[in-house]
Amino acid sequence: MEQQTRRERKKEETRQKLLDVSFSLFVEQGYDNTTVDQITERADIGKGTFYNYFPSKEAILHEFMENLSVQRSEKIWDDVMALQDTRQRLARTYQSLAAWFEEYPELIRVYQLERVNTKLNDPLNYRMHFELFIAEILKKGQEMGDIRGDIDVMEMVDHLMGITMMIMCRWFESGTGQGLYRLYMRGVDFFLIGALSAD
Repeated sequence: MEQQTRRERKKEETRQKLLDVSFSLFVEQGYDNTTVDQITERADIGKGTFYNYFPSKEAILHEFMENLSVQRSEKIWDDVMALQDTRQRLARTYQSLAAWFEEYPELIRVYQLERVNTKLNDPLNYRMHFELFIAEILKKGQEMGDIRGDIDVMEMVDHLMGITMMIMCRWFESGTGQGLYRLYMRGVDFFLIGALSAD
């Protein structure tokens, strides 16, 4: 039993090393300029070992970004949910998202493209962490009565994610400068006009 535990721990360490090294290289020299050979060389791991853990460079970026998304949302979760209303909770969430995107625009672009492809291939079963985070915010808004309760939460999430995606595409098209948070909040306000409680 101890041997199995040690083996599992070693596997997890190798996986995390590949994730960390890959992300460092992506930031240093760009995603497109980073190869699997460079990742395995810096990690001092065989190329075959890399493919035992990840089927592609895209897969390693996706897992790293999803893990980072979870970590970032856990850091702000309590503060977000303590805010007074849905708009404030969404504003704090999108402020964090915009800061992250502005920090790593090239990696976010690749990550988002991969996510869209995954979603198109399995639209009913694929939900990313951010969508589930938004769902909890909207559920609380329904419970507090500041957004309408006659629409399913996940349907509202889909509408807000559509707005979010279009804003992100326009931001990428404009050159990924500052101002993403302001654009997101325009989208949030537009969404909330339709989500306001009738009470």
